[in-house]
Amino acid sequence: MERYSLIEKKFPREFILLQGKGCRWGKCTFCDYHSDTSENPFEINKEVLDKVTGEFGVLDIINSGSGLELDSQTITYIQTIVKEKKIHTLWFEMHYMYREQLRDFAELFAPATVKFRCGVESFSAQLRKRWKKGIPPQTTPEEIAKYFQGVCLLCCTDGDSKERILTDLEIAKEHFEYFSVNLFCNNTTEVRRDEELAQWFIDEVYPTFKDEPKAEILLGNTDLGVG
Repeated sequence: MERYSLIEKKFPREFILLQGKGCRWGKCTFCDYHSDTSENPFEINKEVLDKVTGEFGVLDIINSGSGLELDSQTITYIQTIVKEKKIHTLWFEMHYMYREQLRDFAELFAPATVKFRCGVESFSAQLRKRWKKGIPPQTTPEEIAKYFQGVCLLCCTDGDSKERILTDLEIAKEHFEYFSVNLFCNNTTEVRRDEELAQWFIDEVYPTFKDEPKAEILLGNTDLGVG
C-alpha cells in the first residue's frame, strides 16, 4: 500500500495516508476504509512521516478515520515534523461529530495553519441518512462551513441522481475553499455503483469541473497517489 504522495500540479502538497486504530463512527454503508488499522500504528506512521520533505510547506494527512483518532505518539511526531520541515499549512479529515474539538486540535500544531475537511458526501439529508453518515439532517452547508474549510463528496452510487450531484457541486463551490468529488468504486460493502450514472459523470461532468479552482475530481481510489 502506498502511503506517501507528492502532488505537484493542482493544490501542490505532500499527501500521506497514516494508520489509525479504527474509525469511531464506523457506520458509513459505503466504506471499508476503516479496515486499515493495527494495534501499533506508530511504527508505520513514523516511516511515512519520515518521507515528508516540506517541499511545498503544505502537508495533507488522512487516516482510517478522523485525525483526532490518531494515536498520541503519531500526533507528537507530526508536531516534530511540522517544526523541522517548516510546514505552514496542515490539512486533516474529521467526522462532523468532532466539530467542537477542532480548534483545540489545531492549536497543537501552532503556528502552522490547520484546515479541516469533512466527509459529508452529500448535502442531501436523505442521502446522508441512507449512507448512515451521522450528520444531523437539519445541518446546513453554512453550519458545516463554520467548522470546515473543505468537504468530500461522493457520487454515482445506486439511487443517486444527476440533479443531486450537480446541486451538491454548486453548493460546495459556494461555501468551501476546497472540495473533492469521489466517483464511487465498488468495494467490499453492499453498496454498488450506478454504471450509467458514472459514465455520464465521466463524460459530461468531469470535463467541466476538472479545472474548477476549488475542486479535485477523483475517478479512482488512488488518484492522489496513496491507497
